[in-house]
Amino acid sequence: MSQKTKILLLVEGEKTEKELFSHLYEIYGINDVEIISYKTHIYAFYHRLFNDYSVDGVIDFDFIDIPLFLNDYFSLEGEEILNESDFRDIILIFDFDPHDPSYDADKLEILVENFNESTDKGKLYINYPMIESYKDITSLEDGSFNNSEVTLEDLKKRSRGTSYYKRLVDSRTCITDIQLLDGEKIKDIILVHQKKLEYILGDKYEEFEKYKSLCNLQCEKVSNDNSLWILNTSILHMLEQYGV
Repeated sequence: MSQKTKILLLVEGEKTEKELFSHLYEIYGINDVEIISYKTHIYAFYHRLFNDYSVDGVIDFDFIDIPLFLNDYFSLEGEEILNESDFRDIILIFDFDPHDPSYDADKLEILVENFNESTDKGKLYINYPMIESYKDITSLEDGSFNNSEVTLEDLKKRSRGTSYYKRLVDSRTCITDIQLLDGEKIKDIILVHQKKLEYILGDKYEEFEKYKSLCNLQCEKVSNDNSLWILNTSILHMLEQYGV
C-alpha cells in the first residue's frame, strides 16, 4: 500500500493562486504539494460534479473521489494520473463571485457542507469575493479590515478590460508583492483574516460548522444588502493545518 504523502491543492485560477500558495508552502517548508488549476469557477465545478455523481437529482458525495474526478476532467494519462492513495490532504479553493450570472447560494452551501474534511473528500475554502481579497487590506495594524465590504455594483464593473475590484485592491493594498512576504508578514495577514472571520461569526459558532455559517451569512448579505464582507478563507487552511 502506498503511503499518503502529498497535498492536493485544487485552485480556481492559473496565476495568482499558484503564485500565492507556492510561496506560502515554501515559507512553511512544505514541498510536497501538487497545485492544480481547475480553470473555471465554482458553479461550473458544481455542475460537473452533478453530471458525474448525481443520483435522483442530488449529488451523491459519498462516491466522489477528487483525484479520479480530475483525471477524467482533464483526460490525464500515464504519469500525469492522480492517485487518491498519494494524497494525505485535499484542499479546494474557489472564489465566491456573487456577480457571476451562474451564482447560486444553494449550490454553494451544498458544496461547503459536504467538502468539510481535507483528509476525506476534501475541504473547500471560499474567497469572498475572490482570491485577491487576501491583500485587500489597507493596514495590518488599525483593525479597519474588520468592517471592509464590497458591493455587487463594484464587482460587476470593468476597468480597462479587467476587473474593477482587482484594480481597486491594487490601488489601496498595503501588500505589494507576494514574493516579498516573509514568515512574519504572512502570519500577520493570516491572523487579520482569522480575526475578521471571528468578528463576522460572533462569539457563538461551532468550529466544524464555521465555514458553512460564514457562507450562509455572506449569501444573506448579498441578498439583503447587495454587498458582502471582504474575507479570504483559503489562506486560513495554513493556520488550521500548520499553525503560525
